[in-house]
Amino acid sequence: MKPLDIAAQPGAFLAVKRSLPVTVEFAEQDGILDTREGAVRYQAGDAILTGVEGERWPVQRERFLASYDPAASLHVGENGSYVKRHKTVLAWRSSTAIEIVLSGQRGILQANAGDVIVDYGGDDLAVVAASIFESTYQRVEALHGPASENT
Repeated sequence: MKPLDIAAQPGAFLAVKRSLPVTVEFAEQDGILDTREGAVRYQAGDAILTGVEGERWPVQRERFLASYDPAASLHVGENGSYVKRHKTVLAWRSSTAIEIVLSGQRGILQANAGDVIVDYGGDDLAVVAASIFESTYQRVEALHGPASENT
């Protein structure tokens, strides 16, 4: 199954993650995490993040280290509080329920109508519940002409 091309979707827009801390634990062994959107495989050393509504999701170690900074008193790679670096991403609010296939055969996520699909680049997609997206991302601009009020 081919990854969803967010940039080609009507209503796609650019967004930036707000600088909010997340709690991070590094996995000691391989496993599967049951996220709100579906089961996701992770490997030892990958980061397991906990967000603003208690939601949990894994991030591959290399992608995590390239995207997050530790809190002031923390060393990179230690469990604790981290903040995502400023990066503009592509996003699209789904009007129907759809499945999103994760890269590297890590799993399949279920997006509900109203959820936002975020493209971090390099075939790295995520599904973010509408309420979580509104509190953790800031919309920057529409990609395709005037945007609707609810995106």
